[in-house]
Amino acid sequence: MRKTIKLCGIMLVLVTGIVYAEAEFDFEELMETIDTNSHNLQDNISNKNTEGTVALAKEMQNSFKLVEGYFEKRGDAADAVTDAKRYENMAAEIVKFVEANDFEAASNKAIEISKACDTACHDTYKPL
Repeated sequence: MRKTIKLCGIMLVLVTGIVYAEAEFDFEELMETIDTNSHNLQDNISNKNTEGTVALAKEMQNSFKLVEGYFEKRGDAADAVTDAKRYENMAAEIVKFVEANDFEAASNKAIEISKACDTACHDTYKPL
């Protein structure tokens, strides 16, 4: 009986933490962070800052994963889910380009992300 009560208590704590984390998720703030990181990414690429570029590109991958989840939960934006996955993959490509010391290709990909974001979700889903 004690084990059951402890297990239920642990489950309650875990579920409460998940619900709280979702309640704290601020989509607009995430979009602003992505926009800022997109600009900073270009600066890092221009300055051939490998470490900074890789860190920002990986952060953007994680951010686009959150965007993907947001639109999946929303349920009426399959195109936004597809776009978020595409941007996540593009950010991963930037990491590969920079690790191969191909800053020109990384820059082109970063510009592509920036332009695609503006014409996809921003035009269709903003304001949310």
